[in-house]
Amino acid sequence: MPANDGPPEGGPYDREASSYDQIPYTSLAFPQTHPDHLAGIARLFALSPPDVTACRVLELGCASGGNLIPMAFNLRGSEFVGIDLSQTQVEEGRRTIADFGLRNIRIEHASIADVDEGWGQFDYIVCHGVFSWVEREVQDHILSIASRNLTANGVAYVSYNTYPGWHMREMVRQMMRYHAAQFSDPREQVEQSRAILTFLASASAGTGPYHELLNGEVERLGRSPDSYVFHEHLERTNLPLYFHEFVERAERAGLLYLAESVVSEMLTSHFPPAVATTLERISSDLLHLEQYMDFVRNRQFRQTLLCHASLRPRRALSAEVLRGLLMSSSAGTTDSSLDLTPGVLVTFTSGARRAQVASPASKAALAILREHWPCAIGVDELIEGALDRAAPFMGAAPVSETKTALTEDLFGAVTHGLVSIHTHPPPCTNRPSKTPLAHPVVAYQATRGPLVVNAHHAMHELDALALDIVKLSNGTRTREDMAAALASRLDAAQTTIDAAVADLTRSALFVG
Repeated sequence: MPANDGPPEGGPYDREASSYDQIPYTSLAFPQTHPDHLAGIARLFALSPPDVTACRVLELGCASGGNLIPMAFNLRGSEFVGIDLSQTQVEEGRRTIADFGLRNIRIEHASIADVDEGWGQFDYIVCHGVFSWVEREVQDHILSIASRNLTANGVAYVSYNTYPGWHMREMVRQMMRYHAAQFSDPREQVEQSRAILTFLASASAGTGPYHELLNGEVERLGRSPDSYVFHEHLERTNLPLYFHEFVERAERAGLLYLAESVVSEMLTSHFPPAVATTLERISSDLLHLEQYMDFVRNRQFRQTLLCHASLRPRRALSAEVLRGLLMSSSAGTTDSSLDLTPGVLVTFTSGARRAQVASPASKAALAILREHWPCAIGVDELIEGALDRAAPFMGAAPVSETKTALTEDLFGAVTHGLVSIHTHPPPCTNRPSKTPLAHPVVAYQATRGPLVVNAHHAMHELDALALDIVKLSNGTRTREDMAAALASRLDAAQTTIDAAVADLTRSALFVG
């Protein structure tokens, strides 16, 4: 589902949960909610977040635990609590927990309104895809939980639909709901809401922007499952708000705006220079800048991090905060051999992220990160390794100056999303053994379908061959064994198995 959309992950909290029992959401993992990710961002702003290996995590609206259970599996020294109002999804999550034999997690069939001081304190509180789908009083209770039940240095994550972007989408939602209201069965409501939208898009041909809007929504929802259409567009409650309204309400609850879960979204450097200059000139502070950027982008969805108002995040970001952290990056280059010559630009890409790098040490650092991927490497070790590799190309420049420049470049790569930071290494390998071993969570999920969560807490969809290889990768079979087992059905040659295992390893799905 689209990353910039906020599908309600859990059940509703101000009405009956029957709709989520009838059309359950596919319970997914969201890497932007992982405590290690939240801790890393807090570290960027010079805060001291709780140790993710010994923390307490609360998820409001956890559905069947697709987000929370992999966290609990990989962080056995931490405690995880999830709540959801859908009995069907809670029972499914409990069965998965029992299958894994986990003792550091529980999922409660409860309402957000039930969470009070008696639930205790949590270091990380996650509320993904719930806030906009509940009434205002429940929203205020979510913010109250994020304040009252959050430890002194903890971080809370809340996602929500925002204006101005949702003004147009709200119009589409209202038209779909008006037509679907004639039908009682939820699945028929979904079918009819798709039909009316398709009709309106066709009937509006020639109307310019209005037709383009409707046609775009037809295409977008055509790629979305029925559960998304139903819970995003047909549920009774969907209350978007402006960023400044959300922050004002959070402040009344004793909370402070820390950052967005995707830090690169906070940068003005993504805009044309003239736009960035004007945005910074008319913005008296960070909050005004964030709101004006929403106006320019027509933003529809936010993933905001909050902390206690007593904390003082450092807004003037500094590369020195990288010390003690780990880094990972899949950024690579198409060049057959990496040219470390000073001034020679080399382009590194990772997904939609792209950077042209000229510094020998910075090019070496990104190359080392690629070699270690999907594993993470300590910042100090990375810097020393890059300096050693680039030494023959650095000329007479003082090492201290080169080291400072390299650290700044790495910090820029982090803030722009090319490099990820970690406080705890992701549980994976970059060199599978002769008898490959899939991560236990991946192996379990592969028996239920092609969607699995990797060691970076990101969803990965396996093709048919990859799915079969994961099922066979139990640490006892060699690649030759797997090739023989698959040859009769898929004509899989040894080279195919080797390539597939290498790809699965780069996808952070193997531990051995």
